[in-house]
Amino acid sequence: QFDDFEVKDFTSSWRDGLAFNAMIHAIRPELVNLPAVKRMDVRQRLENAFSTAEEQLGIPRLIDVE
Repeated sequence: QFDDFEVKDFTSSWRDGLAFNAMIHAIRPELVNLPAVKRMDVRQRLENAFSTAEEQLGIPRLIDVE
């Protein structure tokens, strides 16, 4: 689980992709492997969250990971 982080705001708390992946996991736990996500770098975490949201939940990608 993600016991060692907390979401404090709508800006910096979302930058590294952990919160986004955790939110997807809360909705559909089978879609996100939390221990694997924690080992990813920031770009990989964000890409994982955006692609999972788009492909598995039907949420369109409105921004790119850059």
